[in-house]
Amino acid sequence: MPSSTAELHARFRLLRERSPVHFDADIGGWCITRYDDVLTVLDLDAGDPDPLPKRVIAHAMKVVRPVVTMCTIELADADDATFAQSLAATAAEAFTLAHGVEAFAATALATTQAFLTNALHALNDHPAQAELLRNEPGLARDAVEELLRFDTPIPLAPARRTSRPVVLSGRTVEAGEMLLPFVAAANRCSVKFPGGERLDLRRRPVGVLSACPTSTALARVTGEIALVRRLRAAAR
Repeated sequence: MPSSTAELHARFRLLRERSPVHFDADIGGWCITRYDDVLTVLDLDAGDPDPLPKRVIAHAMKVVRPVVTMCTIELADADDATFAQSLAATAAEAFTLAHGVEAFAATALATTQAFLTNALHALNDHPAQAELLRNEPGLARDAVEELLRFDTPIPLAPARRTSRPVVLSGRTVEAGEMLLPFVAAANRCSVKFPGGERLDLRRRPVGVLSACPTSTALARVTGEIALVRRLRAAAR
């Protein structure tokens, strides 16, 4: 298993280019890494709870926003790891209480914490991009979408089992096979996102994939509120 994010994405790039529908005998399933193929696999039933309706998420976010704002201020002096962990826990709790569906509690926490951790790490590694976001807070929404794309918080979506033959990148995968949709690999696919290996907060990416849309909605709103404040607090 790759030991770093860079190694992981280097392996994803190799798979996309040379073996986009790759059978892994150790896993016993097919690793899918190209954008269009992953999108096809995500349309197959995984047996997971259906995403929350948009109106339910919108209502929950009205509750979450002031909670996240206050928590971000309170954590101004915390280190990055504590900031990500504590803010994610607070946001996930408020989100779950607001919509009342326990099924998403664990993934909301995991997705939001991983997103904040990855985003802060990416911004630390790309100081010019961090400076851009610090000085232009109006970029927050697009920046969060790009950060979700660049280092997707949950790299692998739930596996799907084929109920019929499926054609992916010209290869037919027979019925009864397990498909592993690597959304993190798809989100750097250069066909969908030219220059996808590069972080560009002005990119305005459309169609970023996620393992759990409901949980990613929380990560997205938390990032839009917290990241600029975090960068400005760090610059003081």
